[in-house]
Amino acid sequence: MNRNILKIGPGKIIEVESTLREAGVSGKIMYVSDPYVDSLYGNLVKPQIEAVGSVKEQSVDNNTISYAMTVAERVIASDIDCIVAMGGGKTLDIGKYAAFVSKRPFLSIPTTMAHDGIVSPIAVLKREDGKPKSLGCAMPSMMIMDTKLIASCPIQLIKAGIGDTISNYMALKDWDFAVARGKDEMNGYAYMMSRTALDALMKTQFDHICPEFLDVLANSLVLSGIAMNYAGSSRPVSGSEHLFSHALDYFCEKQNLHGFNVALGTVSVLKIIDEDPSEVIHYLKKFEVDINPEHMGISENTFVYCMQHATEMRRNRYTHLHEADLDERKLKKIYNELREEF
Repeated sequence: MNRNILKIGPGKIIEVESTLREAGVSGKIMYVSDPYVDSLYGNLVKPQIEAVGSVKEQSVDNNTISYAMTVAERVIASDIDCIVAMGGGKTLDIGKYAAFVSKRPFLSIPTTMAHDGIVSPIAVLKREDGKPKSLGCAMPSMMIMDTKLIASCPIQLIKAGIGDTISNYMALKDWDFAVARGKDEMNGYAYMMSRTALDALMKTQFDHICPEFLDVLANSLVLSGIAMNYAGSSRPVSGSEHLFSHALDYFCEKQNLHGFNVALGTVSVLKIIDEDPSEVIHYLKKFEVDINPEHMGISENTFVYCMQHATEMRRNRYTHLHEADLDERKLKKIYNELREEF
């Protein structure tokens, strides 16, 4: 396959067959989904796959690295020609990584917009100890995002997608900072794409979640994924706010959606480095993205500990947190400000 195929908009779910044909796919096709998503949309998607080739089903029940490797082994051993994965982030990351390992074309059909990983060259899978690990792979060679279908998913997943794209705000500040300190190199194209994804969302004419806004959000998330591909890393969309989110994944008992964690990290770090967070706060509140840490089940002590230990999450990702004042009293003050603001 010499090009990527991307289709975004309402009703696009009926274009699975035409997309596979356009990509020259035939033969054995592995259909990857979880039982719930399959029960909702499987009868719509599987006949389209069968019109192109023979279907081999793979039901996803976990998202560990070892499971993704098992799926890849089945693909190779069974001479599967293409992988089609439909569902949320866990299912798509299993399909994405299995396709990368087996070197097969991959059609991604997201059913949520909870994060920018839907089209990124990164799969987040669990290690043996249950902790998440970000693994480099390849962008999907094909993607279909039906915004009408996604509109029916829980509203919290859409709000998490808003939070994930807003985190580009802090990620780009951290990238500029790291480059100025001689700790990283700049990729202008990737930076511009991440900025465009952020601006498209923050300057949107819409002030509530509606079908037209979902199109804007979908395109922003896709642009963020493409920015990662250009950069060869998650640098354009991942800075101190993601380090904080990773720390929460490790040390916080209550597990929140990634998009809420990084949105909380964005506002918090802006406060830490004495930059005005009001633009981001106003935007999040407009779409009712609640990042009150108390509501998220994050205690004051956990908030302080995760912020102080965030830089340990990725040794090669230099950010403002590496030089910031992370005094306990200052962090507790920020925690309580966030409780009052959201």
